[in-house]
Amino acid sequence: MVRLLSTRFKFRTLLIFLFLLAVIDPVLKQFGQVGLNFLDVLFTISLLTALYSISGNRKILLSGILLVAPIFFLGWTDFAKNEFYLGLVIYAFAMAFFGFVAVSILIHIVAEESVTMDLIYGSACVYFLIGFVWAIGYGLIELLIPGSFSVGGHVLTRMDYLTQYGFLNDNLSYFSFITLTTLGYGDIIPLSPPAKSAASLEAIVGQLYIALLVARLVGLHTSQSMAKKRGKREIEEICKPLLEKDQADTKKEP
Repeated sequence: MVRLLSTRFKFRTLLIFLFLLAVIDPVLKQFGQVGLNFLDVLFTISLLTALYSISGNRKILLSGILLVAPIFFLGWTDFAKNEFYLGLVIYAFAMAFFGFVAVSILIHIVAEESVTMDLIYGSACVYFLIGFVWAIGYGLIELLIPGSFSVGGHVLTRMDYLTQYGFLNDNLSYFSFITLTTLGYGDIIPLSPPAKSAASLEAIVGQLYIALLVARLVGLHTSQSMAKKRGKREIEEICKPLLEKDQADTKKEP
């Protein structure tokens, strides 16, 4: 299953769109409806790119389609932005889809036996996906338990969240990534127990992921280097008798 995941250019493309989604989300919202429309397109392309990145296996692809289909169906309507229960459904599917893609890529990374650029791109994609999974999770917490977060001293209400665009609320996305990197500026504060627990867990996962990823890459690089040296020695041992014979034949010639 893992080996059927084709990664040529897929992880690189996914990383580009995930980076854009994380960085320019707050900027686009400053341009009103035009910016929101562009963000709609960017988010849709990001979902399609994420789906494409796991398209090497039919079962994985089918599972991804089943998770992303409700997002497309509800995300391009006004229902998910205004109706509480439909909002919960689409946020839940978005969180599940990003988590599914992250796990699929992570399995592929663990199965790799050599360090490649695709492996590095895929590792970075997983890091971004973790941030988005938690960002959407914070949105679910805020919808279910209004007042779970304080933004700049203002305690969010359910109406605050529902009236802001989409599942990737810019404040909660920002909070997710500064928590994942353990920066913790303190301008957004989790208030409810589930929000505090989720934030703590994200910080732990972020640090563990970096530590384990570095250990994995170093281990692969070390084993790769040792394999090359071992192969070089084997070639030298095979060629040594031939070289000695050739030198002996050369000396015998008049």
